[in-house]
Amino acid sequence: MLEVLRRVIQEVNGARNLDAALSTMVRRIRKAMQTDVCSFYLYDKELESLVLMETIGLRTQAVGRVVLPLGEGLVGLVAKRSEPLNLEDAQSHSHFRYFEATGEERYSSFLGVPIIHQRHMLGVLVVQQAEKRRYDDEDEAFLVTMAAQLSGVLAHALATGNLTRPALPGGQAMFKGVAASPGMAMGEAVVITPPADLNSVPDLIPSDQEYEIARLKEAIGKTRD
Repeated sequence: MLEVLRRVIQEVNGARNLDAALSTMVRRIRKAMQTDVCSFYLYDKELESLVLMETIGLRTQAVGRVVLPLGEGLVGLVAKRSEPLNLEDAQSHSHFRYFEATGEERYSSFLGVPIIHQRHMLGVLVVQQAEKRRYDDEDEAFLVTMAAQLSGVLAHALATGNLTRPALPGGQAMFKGVAASPGMAMGEAVVITPPADLNSVPDLIPSDQEYEIARLKEAIGKTRD
């Protein structure tokens, strides 16, 4: 398990950005622990709530939409107590709260550990299993170590503004800008350069392959110039 831990930490530290680091971490943890679900919840200090930010195993549409107040649900309980919670039958626990959007009704086992940096709550790492399973001490130690590793990355991202809570339906988003001229003004914000999303590019079959190849070569040539 130590070798697995070392490899996961190397991959996370080598990720190109925070989103990639979080995605890598939940996927590698899930594989290393041979479990069905791994999720990361970010603690929002202003709302005193935890927001599902990354998951592998739960429904992806739940990301950014599932919000748990501190102390509510199993995840909220982990954050409030600032200590791990290991359950073989999660649904029988008095703090269990079901979210239809996640599709987690089929998962029985639960292990959640807090992510803490310099005594400040940053979030919760969770793994779940469909079959009833009591995660052993080695599993818990592994997840606690990963949470400790992630805490420094998250603290830096939050301090530099590279990680924020996603805008919730009906909520407001706040952005910090740099003044271009003195005074005050009100108006609509415009995104000048939206972030690139390769997943949004449709996979189309070209009608003229030679033409498309020529366009590709032309584009590559322009980047060299």
